Amino acid sequence: MTEVRGRRAGLLSCACDFDLPDDLPSRPRAQSLALIAAGFAFSVLAQALAFAALPIAGAVLSPTPRAATAPVVLMLAGAATATFPAAFLTGLFGRRSAFALGASLGVAGALLAAWGLASGQFAALCLGAFWLGVAQGFGLFYRHAVGASARAVAIVLGAASLAAFAAPAIVGVAQALAGPLAPAGALIGAGLAQLCVLMLAAPLPAAIEHSQREGSRRFDAWGFTAVTAAAALAWFGMMALMAGAPLAMAGCGLGLGAASGGIAWHVLAMYAPAAAIGAVGWRPPAAMTTAAGLGLLAVGCLAARSQTSAVGFDLALIVGGCGWSLATLGATQWVHAHGAPRSLLALHDFALFAAAVCGALAATAVI
Repeated sequence: MTEVRGRRAGLLSCACDFDLPDDLPSRPRAQSLALIAAGFAFSVLAQALAFAALPIAGAVLSPTPRAATAPVVLMLAGAATATFPAAFLTGLFGRRSAFALGASLGVAGALLAAWGLASGQFAALCLGAFWLGVAQGFGLFYRHAVGASARAVAIVLGAASLAAFAAPAIVGVAQALAGPLAPAGALIGAGLAQLCVLMLAAPLPAAIEHSQREGSRRFDAWGFTAVTAAAALAWFGMMALMAGAPLAMAGCGLGLGAASGGIAWHVLAMYAPAAAIGAVGWRPPAAMTTAAGLGLLAVGCLAARSQTSAVGFDLALIVGGCGWSLATLGATQWVHAHGAPRSLLALHDFALFAAAVCGALAATAVI
């Protein structure tokens, strides 16, 4: 009888995870990059639809004017809450399981938020928005799943520019089918986008790619603090612009169609510069890229304060989106180039979402 080494009677093996062992042949890098980029694009599509619907839904259902931004704030709070689980679950269970978990919560959250809006349940709307935010926290970690390659990071970020073309069409279908309940239709569209993320997570390779310098003893803590603070400031401005502009447009008599169109242009501007940089293989200096992005974002926020037309708001949103894109790309390239360990990647993302929460709370004052 042949002896089976490494096994004994009574040894239990967990079959709950569906990731393959890391030592099995992985799929080609280009195919893995395409899957990650597509998953991130659908995640951003869900985000764009949610951001187009939640400010208006909150304004309609909120018991007080101050609570109008609560769904958006809770969505961002959910994203911030998910940063550390996203970072460590990808290491413990692999990318497939972690990203599938996040997308599953996104599907459930979108459906709950849509039901809450349709039935007039503000609490359900807020809880669904929180779950959608948890999905976004997992989705943002896609940009860390490609390792230290600056071009790969740019490609993943740039793939999300495709969401800008799909979001207005989905909102248009929602308006045609649902009429006054169009925001609920947009939220259902966000749920379908998260379902696509879930399906794309299944074929992801199990192995996690890390920066070649991860765990370096000479990690630049001060530089990490500075670049994280700069990126957080960019997220504060971006969220103030994204949450405040639809409300400001509604105050000028512009409806959901105009708001979703502006958000679509904003989302395109948020990721198109990264797509262009990734396509040409250019690697601009990380610190300079982040600083230039902050300057553009400041111009966009200031311009949005004085707009009264849809075209004016669209231009301000485009400028602000380009600024956010450069600031985020530069900061992401810096943390990977300097080998930030997974715990600091989670801390970096948490700071970004925490700043975004503050931006949403200050949206009416900033824009």
